[in-house]
Amino acid sequence: MVALIAFAAMWRYDAISGEKVHGVPEQGVTRAEVFSACRDHLREADAEAVAALSRRAEEFADFINERKAGAGPFSREMVSLRGKWAVVKSYLPFTKPSSHEGYVMRKFEEHIFSKEELAMALRRTVEASVRDLKGIENELAVSLRQEILGRSLAPDEIPLAVGEFRAAVDRLVAASQWDAAKSAGRLVVSEVAAQVGTQVLVRLGVSAGILGVGAANSWWSFGAAFGIGLVVDVVWEWIDNPAKDIEREMLAVLEKLSEKASVAMEMEMQRILNQRSRLWDRTVAEMVR
Repeated sequence: MVALIAFAAMWRYDAISGEKVHGVPEQGVTRAEVFSACRDHLREADAEAVAALSRRAEEFADFINERKAGAGPFSREMVSLRGKWAVVKSYLPFTKPSSHEGYVMRKFEEHIFSKEELAMALRRTVEASVRDLKGIENELAVSLRQEILGRSLAPDEIPLAVGEFRAAVDRLVAASQWDAAKSAGRLVVSEVAAQVGTQVLVRLGVSAGILGVGAANSWWSFGAAFGIGLVVDVVWEWIDNPAKDIEREMLAVLEKLSEKASVAMEMEMQRILNQRSRLWDRTVAEMVR
């Protein structure tokens, strides 16, 4: 029975594929008109993807903005007796000079965000962005198939249209000598996450060399830790100031960090979209010929 259903599905797919997929539909529509209409769908998909990626970038920035509430408690910890002792202790003999830095890092993670939380927010944003791109591509595949056939698709034809479009993209990726296309073409979450996540952290001020020495499974938190370190280092400049001054400065730093994070995420995902869009364009050229 299963074999019969599979055979029927394949027969149906062949029937659809043979219905002028690479030709001109009925009703006197020219190939040039079909191609122009397909390009319109491409532009719509691009615009939709740009808007979706922008929203995701804002979500990443929101993660940082929402942590601003911790700036007050963090600043009070810095001027507390314990905080002042951490400063003095770092200058005493037989103690670690970095003891104050460690104290600041712990309190930052306690009241604002930890390296694991930042890494998870970064990964979550990339994964959601990839899902958005795949969803938009599925809709594009259906729109293109309908444009080529000159009619709406039946419900059982939709998965076939999506499958054919992805197969066409895969063929282009496999034959491509363009290395960037292979990452964008597969849209594998782990690959895109590693590529985008690394560049976002670099844009936030983390050294690419530092990221390079992180193990494959730990680079997110490893790089994020150095990113947080870049933020909390400036506390040394504020330690003699009242708590309110430290809070104000920390809020300014978090505001700047959220802006940079949003721009970095959007730019890096836009680069992935540009690569993917080129594959969409070449796929349409193959379909309408």
